[in-house]
Amino acid sequence: MCRLLGVVAHGGRSLHEVVPEELPLFTALSERHKDGWGVAWYAGGAGADGADDPAPLRPVVRRGTDTARESTGYGDAVQAAHGEVIVAHLRRASVGLTLELANTHPFVEGEVSFCHNGQFDLSGELREGILGRGGRAPQGTTDSELFFSLITAWAAELPQRDGRPDWALALQHAARELTALTTELFGRPPESLNCLLTTPGTLVAFAQHDPAQAPTDQPTEVYDLRWRADRDRVLISSTGYPQPGFTTLAPGAALTVHRGTLRVEEHPPLAG
Repeated sequence: MCRLLGVVAHGGRSLHEVVPEELPLFTALSERHKDGWGVAWYAGGAGADGADDPAPLRPVVRRGTDTARESTGYGDAVQAAHGEVIVAHLRRASVGLTLELANTHPFVEGEVSFCHNGQFDLSGELREGILGRGGRAPQGTTDSELFFSLITAWAAELPQRDGRPDWALALQHAARELTALTTELFGRPPESLNCLLTTPGTLVAFAQHDPAQAPTDQPTEVYDLRWRADRDRVLISSTGYPQPGFTTLAPGAALTVHRGTLRVEEHPPLAG
């Protein structure tokens, strides 16, 4: 189980300037989610929805395997993270997965970054089935990278929107396929597939979790993914600190926040 924070804002400010009240509270969650951290942002060159950038703009990513609240590297990263689309991740490693940089979020493929909060059962059969779909090849051993691989496979298969992959729909289809696979192989769905995905012009969020598998020592809303639109920013976050005015993303729903306009596009759960 991990913690997610993503923001789309005007002005290309640093992360600690965009979320001055929320960032210290989010960082404090690393007392429990202590197995690493990561921050991703875009250095510049793309306009609203990335339309002004003729070439892919790879995100800048900084990661560490130490605890964020005690890490000089994390402090430097949130100071360095200037941009209009920024995400941060606090890792609590799934049981049996090693604490190494290759397993630390966010993960990157081209212009896309991805971070995940949750876990699901793994087996060689599941891994082979997902990788056989032809998506991104994992660099580490996490379940999260397998989910990302499946998302990229769906993004390549689905019709594009305005000449770009439909990442929200790809997230939803990948989650549905992964849920069917784990239910068939292990008799239960993923514990959670909450995630944030970024492009130079968008921040996309997806929410799904199984309440029956939620940690018994945590509040019932531990896996909620919430968002709030303000005048100059849209913030998406995991729970764990006070969040007045936030809206909870419905299970199976996705949300796309567009850079420049800060337009929020809500995607209902897939039919059926």
